[in-house]
Amino acid sequence: MTSICCSLLFVAVSIPVTYIYTETPHYDTSGSNRFPAGASLQIVANAHKRPLVTDFAASADASMSFDGRTVLFSGKRRAADPWQIWEVAVAGGAPRRVTSFADDTITPFYLPGDRIVFARRTPQGFQIETATLTGGAPLRLTYSPGDHLVSDVLLDGRVLFEAQHPASDGRDLYTVYTDGSGVETHRCDHKHDRQAGRELASGDIIFEVGDRLARFTSARATQVELPAAPGQFAGPIAEISAGEWLVSYRPRPGVPYALYRLGHLESVWADKKLNAVQPVLVRPHDVPKRHPSGLGDRPGANLLCLNAYISRSETIPAGTVAAVRVSALGDSGPVVLGQAPVEKDGSFFVQVPSETAIRFELIDAVGKSIAGEKGWFWARRGEQRVCVGCHAGPERAPENASPAVLLRTQEPVKMALPVHSGKQGTK
Repeated sequence: MTSICCSLLFVAVSIPVTYIYTETPHYDTSGSNRFPAGASLQIVANAHKRPLVTDFAASADASMSFDGRTVLFSGKRRAADPWQIWEVAVAGGAPRRVTSFADDTITPFYLPGDRIVFARRTPQGFQIETATLTGGAPLRLTYSPGDHLVSDVLLDGRVLFEAQHPASDGRDLYTVYTDGSGVETHRCDHKHDRQAGRELASGDIIFEVGDRLARFTSARATQVELPAAPGQFAGPIAEISAGEWLVSYRPRPGVPYALYRLGHLESVWADKKLNAVQPVLVRPHDVPKRHPSGLGDRPGANLLCLNAYISRSETIPAGTVAAVRVSALGDSGPVVLGQAPVEKDGSFFVQVPSETAIRFELIDAVGKSIAGEKGWFWARRGEQRVCVGCHAGPERAPENASPAVLLRTQEPVKMALPVHSGKQGTK
């Protein structure tokens, strides 16, 4: 079906589902300022569209409630306002403001139990937080420098987000539980620039990588490339049915992104001058599992490494590692907290400050660096974490053996921030 709207030619094809998308003159997929020329959420049913909200200077980032009746979105009533989270009924009506921060707040998603998750701007970049739908003090989930943007809430209860990868110039996909514990890369291979991940009903993750689409499956630990098509894909996809997705795509650079039904790459909505991105289907969907937090109130976080010699990216000769040096990122830069011995089997056990960006460095008997993390990670207060190795990857299972450090002692070596050093990301 071809129609004329606002003196601009656009093409609309009816599909058997109502959907919402973000309409924008310019879409930047490379950073947090994705809509430098503004944006507007549109809802389309039977090839006819209407604004989801009116009297807003900008609106984007639509996210559907589990019952399919309401929508969270990022919005600004006036152009000078910071982005905030709002909620509106699909049927229409006045939007309700959910957050009231002085900082930009974007990429909202519903969580079980009348909670939401979103990204809020801080001096260290966008950080992920949760809050109730009715306000209250937010709970921060991320503590490393750089922008962290929510991509999805997985059916197992974890938050999927994208952030800068420390070993490359690109971004990667990470997961974290809703209490801020258990953060890890979804796949740690340092090979790709991944963003805009979405989970399918099957549990697979579809994401954008270099203007293409790829997927992670539950059965494979490597990235699976999707069949190539000429042109560029942008942003998250929406699953219509098994093997059929609504995607944002353009056949060549320089023309606006349009909405296509991927399977046979059929154009669904195309505007001559405006980009159509961030498609979301208007229908109910499954409620994710609720994560019962096991965090206590013990100071710091206990971290156990089973074998520091295990690494997928480099070979560390046996017997060369004498200790692990622990650093934190303070307000003025990295601060060395101390070091702990590494056993002959490669195991070590430390207690580190929580809610603080930290990293490990393996050193030899004279203090020379052997290997070290290029980026930062964090742990929550009371968290106890075990890793297979310093860089083993999240898909590797541990050997069935008792680490030597726990046979020697069950008390971690305590690392503390120096007085007045400050904490990264606590402002």
